[in-house]
Amino acid sequence: MPTKNPAERSAWSARPSFRPRQMLTAHQLNAGLADEVRRERLLNRALHGYGVVVGLGLAVDEDGNLVVERGCVELTGGLALDRHGRMLYWKGGHIGPSDIVGEPPTAAGRYTLSAHFASHPPETDGCFPFAGERAQWWKEGVVFTLRPECDPVDRRCPTHPEGACIGHDAYMCRRTGARPGPEPWNVPVSPDVGWVFAEPGELCATGLDGWRYDPEPEVCVPIACVEIRDLADPGCEPRYGFATDAPNVCVVRPFVYRNPLLYELVKGCDVRLPRVQQISWQDWIDRGWRERIPWAEFAERIAEGLEIRFTRPIRIATIHHASIFVTVLTQDDDDYWVSRTLPMRFAAIDEEGDTARGVCLRPDPDWLQAEVTGRRSGLFDGARFEVTIRGQLLRDACGRMLDARPLDIAPAELRHERPGGDFVSAFRVARRHRVDYGGDSGTADTSAD
Repeated sequence: MPTKNPAERSAWSARPSFRPRQMLTAHQLNAGLADEVRRERLLNRALHGYGVVVGLGLAVDEDGNLVVERGCVELTGGLALDRHGRMLYWKGGHIGPSDIVGEPPTAAGRYTLSAHFASHPPETDGCFPFAGERAQWWKEGVVFTLRPECDPVDRRCPTHPEGACIGHDAYMCRRTGARPGPEPWNVPVSPDVGWVFAEPGELCATGLDGWRYDPEPEVCVPIACVEIRDLADPGCEPRYGFATDAPNVCVVRPFVYRNPLLYELVKGCDVRLPRVQQISWQDWIDRGWRERIPWAEFAERIAEGLEIRFTRPIRIATIHHASIFVTVLTQDDDDYWVSRTLPMRFAAIDEEGDTARGVCLRPDPDWLQAEVTGRRSGLFDGARFEVTIRGQLLRDACGRMLDARPLDIAPAELRHERPGGDFVSAFRVARRHRVDYGGDSGTADTSAD
């Protein structure tokens, strides 16, 4: 009984089977090579994706402007993968207007410089069965086009519909195409899924010595956004070419993440957040929680102020009483801890324009006289102090919030990042004895929190 689902329907690959004493034909050898190429491209687009892998950068000067020499720009060597998984390998060199294929620029403006897959088929010499050198090779290369306008690459995460509770497994299942079709309560299927099954179209002539290329704008790889100007003298026919304006190579190009780069991203090397670098009372913290700071030592240092230094300059406008504050906790008659916020003044340290490398917290003179140097104070029986730095309110020169990881956690230690969190430092101050203000010595403070 014939089957309605023959095995040929599921076979996508066919390689020659070689045997001893077999006479190999050109068809068999070419079929084997074609199958390997097909496998390579399938893996490229399924595992690696689409975009620039490495290199392919435009040479610029010290000011970031494009270097144009005799109408040509220099593009460094590199590798990219187009939508069909074909490798676009460029050894590096100069590109001029005559090297651009497809429609040339017809007006000044911004253009997207893109890399396309190109192929040069074998050439026959008309003398069968003999063939010359150029008839023995298929060649693959890269050509470039200029397309009007510069559309940024969409690197946003897929939108989770309002009210949808999508977990890790459901997200992975949907994005990899396991649940195709319209699902308004789910994330969309990744567009890479559709390209896995797409087949390349017909190649078009480049006009460059028999080379042909794939002109599809969705298949090629955008390299950079460049400015094209009319370089002709006034009154002459327009002659459009590269302008020296700074190119934008980051907005338009898609990226293929190499393994070394992936490890860097996992470690958080891509964005540097400011952190607390140093606090002037760290020696108190190092003594341990059970150690109370002697009153005289506390009184001297609090009068000088508490200094905080950051790893990167912080915008002075974000340093205020809501972003950094000191709290003192004392016990009332019912043994409850009562919290009060100290009135502090801020003094910037190492100002750099509208930013500062640190800040000094100085208590208000009236509070200092009443609570520290005066004859009566609610702190004389001992107290607990907490310095709070709210990372979500501070901003560095780049507008990034504070990473509030504690000082005893190394910056390179993974999974301890606390962007926007609260950096809290606490210490205890011992009871004030009479000897601290010129009277008889009192008894030691042995009470526990």
